[in-house]
Amino acid sequence: MNHLQISTDPTLLGADLLPESLTTSPSVSTFLPEEDASTCLLLPETPSPPLDFSHPLTPSMGNATDNHVRDSVTGDDDQAAETSSSSGSSGIGMVAPVGAGAGNLFSHNSYQHLRKKSDVVKASQDGSMHHAASLGIAVTKDMPGFVHWNWPLIRKCTFFVFLALIVAMVGIVVAMIATLPKSCNPPATWYKGSVFYEVFPASFQDTNDDGLGDIRGLIGRAEYFKALGIGAVRLNSIFPSKHYPDHFQEVTSLLDVDEVLGKVEDVQKLAATLHERNISLVLDLPIHPFLEHLSPPTIDVDRLPNRTDGDMITSEFLRLSRSVTTKGDGTVISDVLRFWLTRTGVDGFYVKGLEHFADDPLLVENVKEWKYLLGPDRILMVGQKFVQQLPERTVRDVLSQVDLVDVFLDVSNGTDGIASTVQDAIQGRLLRGVDHPWIHWSLGSVTERRLASGLSPNATLAATLMELTLPGTPSIFYGDEISLEEANDPKGEHVDTQHLHHLAAMVWDSAQNQFTSRGSLPWLPRSASASLHHLDYVIEAIALRKRSPSIYLNAVVKEEQTLPNTDVKSNQNEILVIQRWYPRRNSFATIANMGPKRVSLDLTAMFYSGEIVAGSSLKHERVYFDRFEINPLETIVVKLHK
Repeated sequence: MNHLQISTDPTLLGADLLPESLTTSPSVSTFLPEEDASTCLLLPETPSPPLDFSHPLTPSMGNATDNHVRDSVTGDDDQAAETSSSSGSSGIGMVAPVGAGAGNLFSHNSYQHLRKKSDVVKASQDGSMHHAASLGIAVTKDMPGFVHWNWPLIRKCTFFVFLALIVAMVGIVVAMIATLPKSCNPPATWYKGSVFYEVFPASFQDTNDDGLGDIRGLIGRAEYFKALGIGAVRLNSIFPSKHYPDHFQEVTSLLDVDEVLGKVEDVQKLAATLHERNISLVLDLPIHPFLEHLSPPTIDVDRLPNRTDGDMITSEFLRLSRSVTTKGDGTVISDVLRFWLTRTGVDGFYVKGLEHFADDPLLVENVKEWKYLLGPDRILMVGQKFVQQLPERTVRDVLSQVDLVDVFLDVSNGTDGIASTVQDAIQGRLLRGVDHPWIHWSLGSVTERRLASGLSPNATLAATLMELTLPGTPSIFYGDEISLEEANDPKGEHVDTQHLHHLAAMVWDSAQNQFTSRGSLPWLPRSASASLHHLDYVIEAIALRKRSPSIYLNAVVKEEQTLPNTDVKSNQNEILVIQRWYPRRNSFATIANMGPKRVSLDLTAMFYSGEIVAGSSLKHERVYFDRFEINPLETIVVKLHK
């Protein structure tokens, strides 16, 4: 029996012969020699741990108190014997106390790490290594170089670099989001859908105090054009005449500027000034009655293809046009185009009076040559009367070379006349083909009376806002944006220029910078009043047009088909309702009241509700069409709810 009262009789153990170690030692190794060896850490320059330690896997035989008492009683000889005996065994259970170094090595809460040489190891003269109080791993010159690096500093730098990269990536993402375009609208050529501004230069701005406007006055008003948001300025009648401006239509030359207006260099400077503001310059070119017939073309136009708006066909047109040969000494119109293109850099021409040459046998060849000289980036513009008088055999050839067709919108005939003109333009020959020109809408011109003549100035604003929502390229005659009235001559002092009273001098909002500083004008009476507050409504409508494909595009082109995106929904009792739409974009409804009374309309058969976006002081107000109220001579633009 041992001290645990367990019998040591072999018969009770059920074995004939047992190893003595099982009966004499409570701790017996069950590991192979290789496994015993694996319990020691294989670290370089690290001495083997002392043998007097208890393996963590050794079962505890007795309590700690008994072991302590026994250790205190046992002498040095017994400890040596115990150590010798244990060293011969597998070394799992050691009776002697564990040393400090070994205790730290196998403690669950103690972690070993590399220490500095000064803290851990002190070299003796014979090269032996002495350990410090706690077990550490000696750092010697045989260690790899990275062991000596400043790892705390490296960790800090790595952290801050990682943090900086995260901040940089977040900043890049924020910058990309901030720079994303706010709209993704279909692109259009500069003259398609943009607003033109027609100017009679003699009535716009005077800079030399002679009572007549000039080209330099236009240059000084470049910021005004930019504020309007227009895409092009169109100069009407700048050429010399017998008595300018009284008889501006009697042109004596197409290669110069009337001295009242300035010089050719002034036109060049005007073009450059406008181009800096992304505004184009177009010249009116009155060829009748200056010319009686057309001359033969100077190039072999038979080899020129019909130009269209497709990029591939336009490129082919340019490629083939370079191979044409020149014949003859030139024509008047071709020479004029070359002169103004090379001297001033204008962006296009409105060739007026072509209706007098509709039956000319050289018409098609001349039009082809003109467009060839202009190229794809400059425009060729003609009037609606010219297109209407073209023979059917030449319509296709001529329209394929023209970019814009000017259509006069006569509002004096009421909403019936407006609706008829719009329907004819949409369903007629102008918008049928992809290669056909766009419509250039005009409400006023140098040959027509002011819109406000005999009516309220609100009529001008209502007609202008309605025009700005039509398909094509609308044009504003100078002064219509402020409802400028005709010159007032109550005393009859300017009866001889009565035919020019609609070309009244421009009115500006600054008292110090009016049309001229002269007390009286040499050729016109003082201008009548203007509604300057109407300017904000016009600017607002132009801005709406520029950002809305449903309005600035004249049709929906799908699979080489041109489908209208405009519909005249109603035309009754001086009320005109026009709807504009485009796929995956907001639709708009324009309601114009050209009558003299305020009306309440029930338009629920057409629309349900929407938001007022232009034409009324109730901007951004939600409206329902069961009781839609509109004032006389007013146009309201509503963005329809889907």
